[in-house]
Amino acid sequence: MKKIFFLIISILSFQTLSLADNIRYFQIEGMKIGDSALDYFSEFQLEDSEQGWHNYSYNEYSTSYMPGKGIYNWFLISYKNDDDNFIIEGLVGGLEKNNYDNKECNNKLDAVALNITGLFKNTVQEKKKSYELTEDAALTYPFTGKSTVTSLSFNFLDGAKIILACYKMDKKAKENESFLNSILKQNDSFRIDVRSGTFENHLKK
Repeated sequence: MKKIFFLIISILSFQTLSLADNIRYFQIEGMKIGDSALDYFSEFQLEDSEQGWHNYSYNEYSTSYMPGKGIYNWFLISYKNDDDNFIIEGLVGGLEKNNYDNKECNNKLDAVALNITGLFKNTVQEKKKSYELTEDAALTYPFTGKSTVTSLSFNFLDGAKIILACYKMDKKAKENESFLNSILKQNDSFRIDVRSGTFENHLKK
């Protein structure tokens, strides 16, 4: 009887742990991976705001640049092109400031990282790193010009990923015709980037 009891407790503990380490439980203003973007925006809004940089090499995903609803100034919502339900595979929330003090942004990054560590016990946290983002990165993500980035990543067992980052944008970068690139290039920002395992694998191609 005791063996059966302990077996049940072990199974329940394993299920709770599995649920806790599922990226679909991480929300950004109520939105999360696996939700339908149609629950938050209309199909017209999503299609009218598609950017399409993920389609440079692979015609699989589209990403819409959507206005923020509260804390965040904007969202980037990624979904498969052939998905009529617009299931969210990638979600980025951006909090912008004209001049985001490095210390202030890094303090926010560390605070959010501590919260994620408490929520997801089995994720692998990478070391914080700083690097320069150049125009070449625009092939895989919507940034042009030069930017200094400080980022911290969490890797899930199923390949999913959360990336926290502070972007210090180069104000001298030349303007181009892209409204999105122009907006993202002018302001510094703190960003939370959440990706399903499928979408993360796509970005690695």
